[in-house]
Formats: sequence, C-alpha cells, structure tokens
Amino acid sequence: MKALRMMMIMLLLCVITACGTTASTGTNGSTATAPAGTTAAAQPAAEAEKTIKHALGTVTLKKKPERVVVLFSGMVDNALALGVKPVGAVESWDQKPWYTFLRDKMDGVQNLGSEAQPNLEAIIALKPDLIIGTKSRHEKIYPQLSSIAPTLITEDLFNWKENLKISSEALYKEKEAEQIIKNWDRRVAEFKQKVGDKLGQTEISIMRFEEDGSSRIYVTGFAGTIFKELGLSRPKSQQVEGKTVINLTSKEQMAQLDGDYIFDITQLNADAPGKAQTQNDWTSHPLWKNLEGVKNGKYFKVDVVTWNLSAGALAAQALLDDLYKYFEIK
Repeated sequence: MKALRMMMIMLLLCVITACGTTASTGTNGSTATAPAGTTAAAQPAAEAEKTIKHALGTVTLKKKPERVVVLFSGMVDNALALGVKPVGAVESWDQKPWYTFLRDKMDGVQNLGSEAQPNLEAIIALKPDLIIGTKSRHEKIYPQLSSIAPTLITEDLFNWKENLKISSEALYKEKEAEQIIKNWDRRVAEFKQKVGDKLGQTEISIMRFEEDGSSRIYVTGFAGTIFKELGLSRPKSQQVEGKTVINLTSKEQMAQLDGDYIFDITQLNADAPGKAQTQNDWTSHPLWKNLEGVKNGKYFKVDVVTWNLSAGALAAQALLDDLYKYFEIK
C-alpha cells in the first residue's frame, strides 16, 4: 500500500508540472506574452524569419539558408563575393565548368547545366533551401523552382549592385554587401576625381567581332551599366533607344565602332574559330586605321569574362581595375 501511495503521489506531481508548463505557453501552444516589465529574448539575426519582395512575387525564409542553388553567372559571382559557396550552380558561359578567376572558390559545387536550361532533377536532388534565378532566364520555370524550394528572382540580369543587395538579404549577408558597395563607391569617386574634366569629354565604345564576319556594338549590358555610373559617355551613333546591341554587317559601317577608347570583348576560342578571322579582317581594313581610338593607341582587347559574362561584384572590381590601368590612374 505504501508503494502504491508513493506511485500515486509521483504521478500527481507529474500532472501538476505538465499543467504548469502548458499554462505558460497558452491554450494554443504559442508562447505567451512576456509579463510587464520584462523583455522577450531577441531572435538571433541568422535565425530571424524574413519575407523579401522580388521580381515575380515574394519569398519567405525561416532562417539563414545553408543549401543555396544559383542559376545565373552574375549571381554565382555575387554569392562568392559575399562569402557563400552554393551547393549547386549553372556552368559558366566560357571556361567551363567555372570561370577561371572564380574556380578556386567553386570546389565541390554541383554543375547544374546551362543558365538557359538548368537541370531541375539535379536541383531537386540537392535539396536546396534557397534558389536564386533571374527573370529573363527563369520566369517560365519559376512555378517549378518555387515548388522545390523558396525561390528569389532578380529583375535585371546585369544590374550587379541591385542583385547583390537583394541576394544579400536572402543570404543574411547584408553587412557584407554594404561593405562591398561602400568600397566600390569609394573607388568610383576616386576614378571620377582623378579623370577630372576629361570624364564628360571621353566617349567609350564596347564591341566584339562575330563568327559570321560581322561586328557588334554593346549599347548596354554589364560594362555599359558601369560606364554609365562612372560618367563615361557613348558616341552619339551608339545611343539608340531600346537597343542592347547594334549589329554591323558591313565594313562600310566601320565609323560606328569609333570612340576615344575602343574596348574589344571578342571571345576567341577553338569553338568559334571564325571570330579570330573576322577580327583580323576588320582590323586590317584601311577604314579601321581611320578610327580615332585606333590612331591614338586606345584600342584594347579585354577579358570578355570580367567585362561581360560574369556580371557580378568580383567581375565589376576586375573591370574597374582594368579601367584604372587603361586611364593610367595610380
């Protein structure tokens, strides 16, 4: 009987304790409001839930993502700049699988195929907790992506600063992004100050030679957005509203390539041998030698990866490094 009585007492104590615990959380199981005069413990920043508006809706994250999938080159660049290695990413446009200047940071990252057609089955297998894409590439597959994991879609493919800002929110790396932008703005201001009065009088041309024997002028794009921020203008013949590129099919149009500085982003490789031939045909033509940029020794062949293809914070810094060199700024 004594043993039975003791068991009943212990059982009653357990019931009382459980009731007390339930009362402290409220009848619906949610945490009760802290009593007056006390402060509830703040949730750690890395664990704080957040909702982010993006190009195709909103995405809600419960905590800092640990398995991130990235679906365009500019965001691969930005993620690495923020110190985040994705578990999976689309392959580079050139120097596959990853651009050479980023390769040492991509060890172990799963190749998800092309930017235009990422491998959805491979993405599912990675079990991501965040997917980052861009509107012009991934709008059609957004419903499928968002059914796999929380998905953020950027508005613009080439606006690296805006893409850095919005991705830093989703990656819980706002402070890192702020520091990158701060350093960038400092260098831009320094560039403008050292170029001085020449800034508004200097016209820049960005072009490349094509496999089919034509040439192409880049009106906007990654490098174009940076030139605009730096205050470097484009020749009037290249200022065409609504145009991203201008195709020149005849060497008689050669004059449109001219600028105080002419930057050639032609991508020469074994897969497109005709580009080297086109470059040689145009640059050996008599009209080429009449271009002011050529006559003044301001025609430069530059790295297509950091000037056009990578389109992120690290590429932007490399492009600006080049401009410091070509403008002879110390």
